[in-house]
Amino acid sequence: MIKKISVIVITMFLASLFSFNVDASLVLDYKKELELNDYTQSNISNINKGSLTSDRITLNLPIRNKSDYSLSKIDLVSPHFTYSKEVRGIYINGWVVSNERKIDNLIKEVEESNLNSIVVDLKDVTGRITFSKNQNDISNLFGNGLKELIDKAHKKGIYVIGRLAVFKDPVFAKKNSKYALKYISAIDNETVINSNLWTSPYSKEVWKHNITIAEQAVKLGLDEIQFDYIRFPTLAVNSELIIRLEENRSRTDAIEGFLKFANERLGKYNILISADVFGLTTTAKGDLKIGQDITRLVDYVDYLSPMIYPSHYSAGFYGVDNPDSNPYDIIFESLEDAREKLGDKSYKLRPWLQDFSLRHIYTDKEVKEQIKAVKDNQISSWLLWNPRSVYTISAVKDESKKGMEERWNLQGSELFQKK
Repeated sequence: MIKKISVIVITMFLASLFSFNVDASLVLDYKKELELNDYTQSNISNINKGSLTSDRITLNLPIRNKSDYSLSKIDLVSPHFTYSKEVRGIYINGWVVSNERKIDNLIKEVEESNLNSIVVDLKDVTGRITFSKNQNDISNLFGNGLKELIDKAHKKGIYVIGRLAVFKDPVFAKKNSKYALKYISAIDNETVINSNLWTSPYSKEVWKHNITIAEQAVKLGLDEIQFDYIRFPTLAVNSELIIRLEENRSRTDAIEGFLKFANERLGKYNILISADVFGLTTTAKGDLKIGQDITRLVDYVDYLSPMIYPSHYSAGFYGVDNPDSNPYDIIFESLEDAREKLGDKSYKLRPWLQDFSLRHIYTDKEVKEQIKAVKDNQISSWLLWNPRSVYTISAVKDESKKGMEERWNLQGSELFQKK
């Protein structure tokens, strides 16, 4: 009687397993582990016919392909992709990053404010490669502190963007004149002049040079590459120089081609790509004759950063007599135009805002007005620019918060464990 009860219990147990679509081969493993001596397998071949035969009973089993039981792979989004949507950052120039005390102070200011990101120079407009001991060794750059800075920032939960000035590069232009931007003399419309400041946006060798630099930095753990000076130079109306263009390729074709190439080369690194553009690109039609047509470039970047500094707008723009002293109006109107231009791709807008003074002194009032104009356009990300990397932190502090550690509850660099 006890033996019969045991058989029933075991049978019920096996049946419960089968009700969860357990593969027949797994039953044999369970049988072995449970030492079910009462159930000897008398006919292995019957497994393929959908049954398990013992010397006492036969259990019908549903035969399933093992792949039926595999878990579907879930593609997880890297944390930096999520945090890129809420970037509130400051620019740190290439000279400041070499000063550990200043860097520590800036990171502390970020921690104690509503900021969460920094933009650091990788190559500036002088052609100087930051953190590099030997600029001639293009395969081994950034060995002088970039990784340490990235790690230090990540441990504080700070998103790190590497800024790369692309086509304005005096070092590369002088060293490799065949890749320099070409001018034609307006005096005779014939003489070709090599630029000493600009490389050619048409040159694929220039593209490769810049992307190689970007790759070296990306491998150290950057969250985003930001391309600046992805344009042709501006010329005065009465300039004695004319930019020599390639036949059948416009300026925008060249800039778009570079960004497309950058996507192809950097795609394997799990990195985001952004680009800086002139503020007037948000309003003016076409490419401003510098190759920046944002309606075309937006397809090849994750974020587009128009430099909409109120001080750079002339009197009367948007009907504002003094743009520099009316930052809200300039920022709001500019972004409203950009949203109209970009339509459903407007989510890629992440403007540069002004935190420096020219004709009008900027205080926390002016900085706050700009940030409000961004929010009023339903845009959640922005960056503050100051060429000296000195910021009005009082404008970005929220007294109800105690800093990033409390808001994000980070432990070490958990947020950015992505590589």
